[in-house]
Amino acid sequence: MPFNRRVHVIVEVLDRAEELGLLADLCGSLGWPIREPITGETTVLASAEWTLRVIEVRIRNVRDGAVEQAVATLDAWTQAAELSVHCRDAALVERVHRPLIEWHLRGKRQSVRQRLRHALHLAYRTGEHDPHSGTVRLVRVPTTLDEPRTRRLARSRRAARARLSHHTIPARQLNPDLHEVSSPAIRKGWYIGALLGVIFTATMICLLCAGLWPAIGADDPRIGAPIAILSFGYLVAGTVLALRHTTTHRALPWLIPLAVPLAASLIPWLGMLAQRAYLSSFSVRPVSGEGGLGDVHAGIWMLFVFVATSLLPTAYLGWVRFLDSSMGARAPWLSWAPAVALGTGIGVAFSLLVLLTAARSGTENRQLAVTGKDIPEYFGVGAEYACVALPSKDAPYYGNRPPENAPVVIFGQKGDRVEYWDPKSHRKASVRLEDAQVRLVPHIYSHC
Repeated sequence: MPFNRRVHVIVEVLDRAEELGLLADLCGSLGWPIREPITGETTVLASAEWTLRVIEVRIRNVRDGAVEQAVATLDAWTQAAELSVHCRDAALVERVHRPLIEWHLRGKRQSVRQRLRHALHLAYRTGEHDPHSGTVRLVRVPTTLDEPRTRRLARSRRAARARLSHHTIPARQLNPDLHEVSSPAIRKGWYIGALLGVIFTATMICLLCAGLWPAIGADDPRIGAPIAILSFGYLVAGTVLALRHTTTHRALPWLIPLAVPLAASLIPWLGMLAQRAYLSSFSVRPVSGEGGLGDVHAGIWMLFVFVATSLLPTAYLGWVRFLDSSMGARAPWLSWAPAVALGTGIGVAFSLLVLLTAARSGTENRQLAVTGKDIPEYFGVGAEYACVALPSKDAPYYGNRPPENAPVVIFGQKGDRVEYWDPKSHRKASVRLEDAQVRLVPHIYSHC
């Protein structure tokens, strides 16, 4: 890890059995190796009645200043244990990187039936291999960086083929006539395909949330149906591949029933948020119970968007681990914590996009009303057109006086009051029902 360091510290300790034993116990409890110095390893000389020891201090979550922190940590522990130990020298231990080229030894699959059987086997058992036609062995051949890449690849390929006849696992008998060496570039191509799949799925969901599917022609079922099937298939298959044979997979039978009451209580609240974002363009708040099941539909849509987008990193994790079961050990960023955290952030971002789209739809429908066109329904929020007349000049109203010869837009009644939006003045007003005469008309261009 880039933030984990190893530091060799040369210390002098009082040459007594109890001091040496206590120091060894202390280092053993901390997981730090301790040994005597090798001949010629250091020029530090111990004083009389003192002896030298080399301690490998493991410092976690440290990148810069590892040597200083290692010495300070060792001093703190030895002082707490009242040990007669003094640090004389310290040096950072750098990891030795040995360049390797990775090859896959695969069984030759000649017929379509064998290839289909192998694909079904991998789909059923991720990380396990078919001894007859699957990935048999992964070979990493040491190489050097001072040679051209073509020469290094050719030399390592010959070394990988040579290992076919020296396989030591009895259950996997290899034969150069039946097996072949596969290039690691093929595996990288599958990884790129998995990444393109998650980008495609995220883009399609983003366009759907923003209401831009008609812009790409996806409102036509002949185009939109394949896109939806591909995106949904990638998301569901990747999630299943990531969760199966895990603790989460075994916990799903009781996690899902526990999540149902939470989702049922969230759906009306989420739907109210979508309706409120839509009506914010009219400066009107939604009326509870007036929209029927519209708030439920809007809440289900928002919950679906959140769940689908939050599973995008998990689906990508599942596809990558399906393509290479050893990738998780070599890539710590593929662990569950980053995937869940990133998925939650993406889900919240796409939910906000749904609310922004609802506000944009309200703005567009407001412009339709200004131009004299009827407003379409939006997730149960339906506009009604009414002529509001005040029987007397002294009748109270709040906001602009209702127009006398043109209808206004209302979105339901709140108790004994009605809020209306005037397309001519672009402002909201309200009036008590007992102080006005309200008559519904079929269209916004109807005459009062």
